[in-house]
Amino acid sequence: MNKETTTNHNENKAEEDNIGAIAEAIFMLGLLFIGFGYAALLGLYFLKYKGASKVSQNHLRQVLIAGAISLFIAISFIVIIMLTTGFASATALIMIEIYLMVIIPLFMFFGIMGFVKAINHQDYRFPLISKLAA
Repeated sequence: MNKETTTNHNENKAEEDNIGAIAEAIFMLGLLFIGFGYAALLGLYFLKYKGASKVSQNHLRQVLIAGAISLFIAISFIVIIMLTTGFASATALIMIEIYLMVIIPLFMFFGIMGFVKAINHQDYRFPLISKLAA
């Protein structure tokens, strides 16, 4: 193998491994921009999943599941608020505060941990979610 072929192979491998880091970053962005991040994750999944390394595939599967769970929680809170007291109420304020101060930081913590592992090309397992992604 000549030097140019080795360099291209290493660049392709590094690009594949970056898919996991990109997925983790999009997941964290999706926590703040509900729905848009999940749509971007789905696009990344359909475009890059088959060509990604096993570590990147694992990261991508897990953030898709975590993104779906956080999106479900956010939509559930919105529906509950709309069906009960509306957005101009103390109930809405409390539910939004719970989402912003409990749900997002919880998912963000695991997203940051996964992002650090993905940058270092290491596997990471989200608690409870990793069993669903297997």
